Amino acid sequence: TIVNVYERPDGIRIATVFILAIVVTSFVSRAARTTELRVEKIEFDERAKEFLNDINKEEIRLVTNRREIGDVEEYRFNEHEKRLDNHIPSSDPILFFEVELGDASDFKGKLKVRGIEVEGYRIMRTQSPAVPNAIAALLLHLRDKTGKIPHVYFGWSEGKPLNYLIRYVLFGEGDTAPVTREILRKAEPIPERRPHVHVGG
Repeated sequence: TIVNVYERPDGIRIATVFILAIVVTSFVSRAARTTELRVEKIEFDERAKEFLNDINKEEIRLVTNRREIGDVEEYRFNEHEKRLDNHIPSSDPILFFEVELGDASDFKGKLKVRGIEVEGYRIMRTQSPAVPNAIAALLLHLRDKTGKIPHVYFGWSEGKPLNYLIRYVLFGEGDTAPVTREILRKAEPIPERRPHVHVGG
């Protein structure tokens, strides 16, 4: 009864400590997995394979994009911004890469990458429970398949870094660039073999 709980609060205290311990353990466990390379396999549809074959002769340059409308204006603006901020020659082809957030409870799995074209802009799209892990996995896959060190381009996120870190641990998204770089650093200890991460804006 309520009276017993009030007179003997030890049970409530023990239960509270137990619940807090479970929450903290879960958070620490999830935080420890944030820089793991969780992708085991990557599959490309025919259009995505076509895009990759076309850029295989050039420097591999991926531009990340968090899709809003997905119209030509969005890609035109993003391309202009990334080329300007990172001094990418206008003659160098780029590929957009978009990761839609999937089930955050899945820590390992397979990436299915689709190729889409929007008025001449080539986009590869996939779904993953953790955005930086998907980007890092694709970069390493491209390096291993082509023998070239790929480049990836991000924009800075506005806001406090700690808030983005918490969002990433809890939901798999946040300030993607530094987490992607850390995953790559852990996955590839040799700097010369590590994909290049560029952040501008």
